[in-house]
Amino acid sequence: MKRIGTTSTGSVIVEMTTQEFEALQQLQVGAPSNGKKATTTQEAPPKMTHSERVTYVAERLQKLGPKKKDGVIRSIEAMFQFGGGIESAEIDRLLTTLQKKKFFTISTDGRVGYNKG
Repeated sequence: MKRIGTTSTGSVIVEMTTQEFEALQQLQVGAPSNGKKATTTQEAPPKMTHSERVTYVAERLQKLGPKKKDGVIRSIEAMFQFGGGIESAEIDRLLTTLQKKKFFTISTDGRVGYNKG
């Protein structure tokens, strides 16, 4: 199969199999995919329960260590951006749960303090 693509300097012709082409499309951000596998994985991201999400987020926030509430929110959004995103209501639930578990505290001015242990 021959595919013609354009670059910033002109056109390029590449000969590859259909499977190779679909794999290449999956690597490109925002590229539409014609394969059934890619479509199904994009439509149905893996489902997590709330407790699994809390553990997932806590492990990553511990490594990242954002110092302000806005940074925590942006970090959580980034964690789920390729899985279909996350709603702001769910982020609020995660923050509340992490505070109840005493993973961190958020002061009135937005500063985040992590608890050791």
